[in-house]
Amino acid sequence: MVARLAEALRETIRVQDGRVPLLERHLARLRAGGCDAGILAAARREAERAARTWDESYGRMTLLVPVDGDVSVDVTASPSTIAVEGGPVIALVVSATPHLPPGAAKPADRSFWDAALGVARSHGAHVAVMVSEGGLILDTSQATIWVVRGATLLTPPSPPALAGVSRGFVLDVAPTLGLVAKSAELVPPDLDDADEVFLTTAVAGAVAVRGRGGPVSEMLAAEFERVFAADGGCSTC
Repeated sequence: MVARLAEALRETIRVQDGRVPLLERHLARLRAGGCDAGILAAARREAERAARTWDESYGRMTLLVPVDGDVSVDVTASPSTIAVEGGPVIALVVSATPHLPPGAAKPADRSFWDAALGVARSHGAHVAVMVSEGGLILDTSQATIWVVRGATLLTPPSPPALAGVSRGFVLDVAPTLGLVAKSAELVPPDLDDADEVFLTTAVAGAVAVRGRGGPVSEMLAAEFERVFAADGGCSTC
């Protein structure tokens, strides 16, 4: 018998050449969110099947797990919302602290984050940087945000930030690139003072905020692209 979840979950997943490069990380996040072995097996099976039958090189997969555990998968050619020519523009949006499922997994109901995104878009931005009333950066509306100081990468703690797949990947791969990546409490002035500011998602990889790129974000972008293109044997996937 499949255990019911406390809350419906969603994973947004990169499909590349019939493969799901970061699938193990997506499954780990579903596990942290309360999915049992039966749900995880179904998620793997449906994700791999959908990727094999997708006839384009790139795809954006949405994998939904409702509370009854009945997995569904859809793949489209839609680009990531942070894949913006010239880099995405960010806007600060005052926000309450988000409610997250167990393990800071990604909830299927995105209305809380979409509301912040709507405010950012009304100001001509592509991404909302959600800031608490106390002045701490909580997360963004659809990506993990990173501040670069020299060789150190900083991102808001999780929770309240989502435990994003791309977040975990950067935390794991940074030492292999001579970088230090860790979570830290951040405030808006940290964005202004940073050497670089970039965003990551499991679909787009690493994308510098408009006008805030540099060698570190370029290095991370290349590392994501290497993983997306790999046929296997990736120790950080």
